[in-house]
Amino acid sequence: MNEPVAEAAPERTLPGLTPALKRRVRRIFRLLTALSPELAAQLAVQLFRTPLARPISATERRFLASARRRRVRTASGSVQVYEWDGPGPTVLMLHGWSSHSARLQPTIEALRDAGLRVIACDAPAHGHSSGRRADLQRFRDALSAVHAACGPVDALLAHSFGAMAALGWLAEVGETCGVRAAVLVGMPRDVGYLFDSFVFAMGLRADVVARLRALLLRRYGRHPEQYSALLLAPQVRVPVLLVHGSADDLVPLEHAHQTLPLLPAARLHVAEGLSHGGPLRDPASAALMTRFLLDELLEAQAREQLGPVDVEQNIA
Repeated sequence: MNEPVAEAAPERTLPGLTPALKRRVRRIFRLLTALSPELAAQLAVQLFRTPLARPISATERRFLASARRRRVRTASGSVQVYEWDGPGPTVLMLHGWSSHSARLQPTIEALRDAGLRVIACDAPAHGHSSGRRADLQRFRDALSAVHAACGPVDALLAHSFGAMAALGWLAEVGETCGVRAAVLVGMPRDVGYLFDSFVFAMGLRADVVARLRALLLRRYGRHPEQYSALLLAPQVRVPVLLVHGSADDLVPLEHAHQTLPLLPAARLHVAEGLSHGGPLRDPASAALMTRFLLDELLEAQAREQLGPVDVEQNIA
């Protein structure tokens, strides 16, 4: 009788983790685990909370130089904020894990060309913001601080881990924040999926994973799976556009399909053939996201009997 074949662990990728870096980190964990699984778990906690630095290119630096800059204090330090003026409503943007604001350039330009005022911030421990560690609460704190310092904010556009933070913040503050619409791109279902991706990418042994879970529970008071878009979505009342690349290599498209019916007012755009960050660099997707926000903000202002919005209606 043949022995059952053990199912191979799924291949997962992490933002900024190259194959060469993955091999080096896995070797370190193998050696450290042989010496002390507890030390391996402590190292894993630090790495799980440490975004990989993504260099800012010369082209990206020139783009950021076109913005007005300011620093905003948060509970964990200061974040770098960029602002592009416009006569229309304000869109606050937040990037994903191991990224920075300049990576949003094509979408920022589409919003700005439509007459919208755009604000983007580097999350804690990302880009030009302070700190070395980050987590979902620090992302949400940054959103809250920038909203308070630079508001009023009429709409949110966030990517990946930043989208999870934006969803959680909207669920927490409700209609009091003044946000009337949101676009969430490549949003994971929960932190548990990201945790599993980290575990598989690092090649962690089961006893190290158990210790890592215990350390995270002690620090945060909850398991990663409890930080879930599926639990938060029903509390978000503003119109939401979910955007997801059909070829997303980090977050399966299935996550968007699972979240969609739980949002009271939402639609889904599948960007065919695009990767995790692809919709942010795709002109057609950027135009679609811009049009969604314009339409929702115009409708909201009409309902509230506010004055006309001075925005460019002809989006290519």
